[in-house]
Amino acid sequence: MITMRRGRGIFLILAAHIILGGALLSVQDIIILPKTGHRKPPIAFNHKAHTERYGAKCIDCHHTGKNAACSTCHLRSDRGAVINLKGAFHQQCHNCHRKTSGPKGCSRCHKSAR
Repeated sequence: MITMRRGRGIFLILAAHIILGGALLSVQDIIILPKTGHRKPPIAFNHKAHTERYGAKCIDCHHTGKNAACSTCHLRSDRGAVINLKGAFHQQCHNCHRKTSGPKGCSRCHKSAR
């Protein structure tokens, strides 16, 4: 039999796990996209602005709708048959920016550290 005090303790532990787990699973506001080439600096992608200000949905960028590494589905043996990371980012971002008022031109997103 669970006493009221023990039940409250279990509830508080579960609540803490849910709250902290949600915080740990949340997405960072700014994500530094990996540098994939030699010429341009990496991109500081403002995830928060894209989702909150511009209304982007998960499926708009993550083609499975879930936040997962490419290697979750794409195997090393897919190399050559599947677009590389740089190509995927460029294709995804350029397509959306062409349809919207998003910045156009390399230096608008690839900004040098100041």
